[in-house]
Amino acid sequence: MRWRRRKREEDLDRELRAHLDLETEDQRDSGLPFVEARYAAQRAFGNATLIGEDTRAVWGWTSLERLGQDLRYALRIMRKSPAFTATAVLSLALGIGANTAIFTLIDRLLLNMLPVRNPHELTQLMRVEAGRADNSFSYPVVHALDSRRDVFSGVCGFTWATFNVGSTDTVARVGGAWVTGAYYETLGVTPVLGRLLARDDDRRGAAPAAVISYGYWERRYGRDPQVVGTIIRIEGQPVPIVGVSPAGFSGANVGFVADITLPVAALTRIMPERAALLETEPQWLRALARPRPGLSRTQLKARLDVLWPQMASAAVTVNMEPDRRRVPLSSSIDVSPGGTGWSPLRGQFRQPLLLLMSVAGLVLLIACANVANLLLARATARRREIALRFAIGSGRGRIIRQLLTESVLLSSIAAAFGVAIAWLAGRFLVNLLSSGRREAMVDFDLAPDWHILAFTSAVALGTGILFGLVPALRATVAAPGPALKDDTRTSAGSRTKLAPALVVLQLALSLVLLVGTGLLVRTLRNLQQLDAGFRHEGVLLMNVDARRAGFEGPRLAVLYRELLDRLQHLPGVQSASLSTNTPLSGAKHGGRVSVDKQPQPGTAQFNAVTPGYFRTLRTPLLLGRDFTLQDGPGAPPVAIVNEQLVRQYLPHGNPLGRHVAVDSEMEIVGIVKDAIADDLREPPPPAVYRPYFQRPHEIGNATFEVYAMGALAQVAGALKDELRAVLPQAPVQYQVKTLTEQVERSLAQERMLATLATGFGLLALLLAAVGLYGLLAYTVGRRTGEIGIRMALGARQRDVQWLVLAGALRLAAMGIAVGLPAAWAASRLVSSMLFGLTPTDALTTLAATTVLAMTALLAGYLPARRASRVEPMAALKYE
Repeated sequence: MRWRRRKREEDLDRELRAHLDLETEDQRDSGLPFVEARYAAQRAFGNATLIGEDTRAVWGWTSLERLGQDLRYALRIMRKSPAFTATAVLSLALGIGANTAIFTLIDRLLLNMLPVRNPHELTQLMRVEAGRADNSFSYPVVHALDSRRDVFSGVCGFTWATFNVGSTDTVARVGGAWVTGAYYETLGVTPVLGRLLARDDDRRGAAPAAVISYGYWERRYGRDPQVVGTIIRIEGQPVPIVGVSPAGFSGANVGFVADITLPVAALTRIMPERAALLETEPQWLRALARPRPGLSRTQLKARLDVLWPQMASAAVTVNMEPDRRRVPLSSSIDVSPGGTGWSPLRGQFRQPLLLLMSVAGLVLLIACANVANLLLARATARRREIALRFAIGSGRGRIIRQLLTESVLLSSIAAAFGVAIAWLAGRFLVNLLSSGRREAMVDFDLAPDWHILAFTSAVALGTGILFGLVPALRATVAAPGPALKDDTRTSAGSRTKLAPALVVLQLALSLVLLVGTGLLVRTLRNLQQLDAGFRHEGVLLMNVDARRAGFEGPRLAVLYRELLDRLQHLPGVQSASLSTNTPLSGAKHGGRVSVDKQPQPGTAQFNAVTPGYFRTLRTPLLLGRDFTLQDGPGAPPVAIVNEQLVRQYLPHGNPLGRHVAVDSEMEIVGIVKDAIADDLREPPPPAVYRPYFQRPHEIGNATFEVYAMGALAQVAGALKDELRAVLPQAPVQYQVKTLTEQVERSLAQERMLATLATGFGLLALLLAAVGLYGLLAYTVGRRTGEIGIRMALGARQRDVQWLVLAGALRLAAMGIAVGLPAAWAASRLVSSMLFGLTPTDALTTLAATTVLAMTALLAGYLPARRASRVEPMAALKYE
């Protein structure tokens, strides 16, 4: 191919020379000498180079060759200006990297299809009760839906879990999943080794079986082909491994890796204390379905509208109260696309991620404005080169194409660095998401795939055109004559008009981000400083479930009493208590309220606590008494209620001595201050507390709270030692955490927004400062002669400095004037994420404008200092 192209080039050269020679002969025949005839022939023939270019343009394949030439020329230009190249690439790489990092997380969480057979066919099922959609189903309902072969090829239920794996001495917490028997068949997954779980594994009385993930097989067993049949101890019970799932598949719970998958029916053997989850009332399984071939989603919904009323009986029991029975019996089933799996992270982080994507887009726009200003400055320096190309016959379109090629090459190089930045930033983002989970670490495969590379390529192309087009048009608009005469006024004038506008745009966008950052940071601070009704500092939490070790009922109560007594006597412990629930743990217990045997139109949260619970959490007891050890099984049932319950249900008279019932009737003996239970943004709900040990038959999982002074790490170690002494054979890895961690975990969304918004805001401010500095430095360079004359006429150094700084402040004022309305309008879009302040908060606005003005002064300091040191005589000689 190359030799053919070379031959055509040689033929073209020979043909052009032949035409020129013929014209020369014609001129000689008219009587001109050879040299004059040659010149006359060249004038008559025209620009041979341009004719050759026009001829090559019709060959077709030259477009790629010209692109190659443009790229090689662009690389030479970039090598000649390393400072310009490094600045432009760094600015764009940070902007593109930020966008790619956020998009990667959005893609993995919201868009990525499960690695299963025909994932677009999967459908997520949802219950609609009283107008509210819920994606949780009970175990019997999932089985009932799966049995409808006239509608579904398969229906599976699943939920994420953590298992204690290993012997007593080597217990490790491993992520896993409980699934129904049709899980793998419905998803369309094939094993790498052995077999996967089937419907027969999910029948009551079936022997437990486990499927491990490819990653766990690789890490734990070194891809041993003999792993099938190996016994693995889960929660102290022996379970055989029957198969290995394929690489890349980590479960349908997106963001959480299920290394071990167990059938739901195995609960009765592995966790017998949770066997009630197999009954009708608990709604705890997500459901994915694969409709029968040829059945569209609309048709499926229509079929379910007819079938579900006949099947709804699987969702109720005869023991349910009439009001509770009516809700599921009047419910319906809705469907939605299920190819992307399910994740609890979507509801929590969808809106923040989309917001951050918009913020990253603004940062990239600021970077583009910055590079556009750099290109305008370089176009001024290259005006003679561009004018010369015009003079020898290049068209404006050809030159614009060359300049755009340079811009796109810059953005492409920046995109390559941006992908690396995104990969590094991605781990940081995933860690921020994980900070909001109780046990599970969020895990995503952040390796770039075609989705990410296509997005980055599109961003690189778009930004290259965005920041390169206007400078290219500006560079080619001036006539070549003044540039060839070194007349700088025309080119400088055009840049002088556009460059300040770009800087004002950068400052305005930076102000928008600064105001948004201030609102989000102050929201986080307001939530952290909120009086939640309890104190979290110095409080340690330890979850214990001794039922795994064979303790039940009264024996379990005796064990917990003994352990509580031992914890209270540890060095550094000020108080210790026990409860079924702790603030902001994510668990909810409650029910309908009756006061003095009169049902009330509302609910209350319910918690069982031991004496000292309120002292440990430092929740003030406002009226009455605390629980005592005498409030045991044989004593009259008593309760302590919070202020909100009194306000809502007992507004008149003395509440002490009155009776309240949630699940049974109790006498009110105390009133405590309101304490936030579920969400720091929500007011405390009505709450009822009862003595923990008053009902021994209801004791199960418990949380020990310890308020300690001194080194919490040492106290935490002592807590574990005491627990091992009491339960030496328990196959459980007990973890001790602080209540502060639990509170901070509830603020994961706010912390992620505040942290990333701060980073983006500072980056935008830095880019805007660089752009402002570049414009002021360029202006000072152009006005060197003027500054010299001013100083020769008596201007002082501080007068010259103020001249430059006043220009910086004027640009900042223009940026503030443009940015403030935009910031207030944009802030209203995030008003639902704010707490304790309004979108137009005056203090936040004042702080943001002050920071921007100070940044403008700092950006103008070096140019102002340089201007004040100009020597008048040197400046006049320069001019």
